[in-house]
Amino acid sequence: MSQEKVDRRKYEKKNRKKLEKQRKVKTALKCTAAAIVVGAIFGVPLGIRIYREQPKFVGDSVLSAYISNYIDENHAADVPAFGSEEDAVKDAASKAIEEVSSTQEEQADKDNNK
Repeated sequence: MSQEKVDRRKYEKKNRKKLEKQRKVKTALKCTAAAIVVGAIFGVPLGIRIYREQPKFVGDSVLSAYISNYIDENHAADVPAFGSEEDAVKDAASKAIEEVSSTQEEQADKDNNK
């Protein structure tokens, strides 16, 4: 062996821990860089596609109109008296008044018969 090879082997043996640490750091950096590149290759187009498929902002009035139209078209028969709560309240109030008036009439008839 030439003197150059001998000197190089002595240097490698003397600094083995330092050289091994440098090799491990370089390997870790290469793997990290490769992972970032692969992530960018797959992630950027996927992210762009997901972003484009997201619904755009819709105002409250447009959204509520869309929902009410959808329910009216598809589920109106499933939901009784869905559209007007006021009508339902009026119907309930009129039924209550009729019941009270009928019970009062029955009570008056009983009092008259005694």
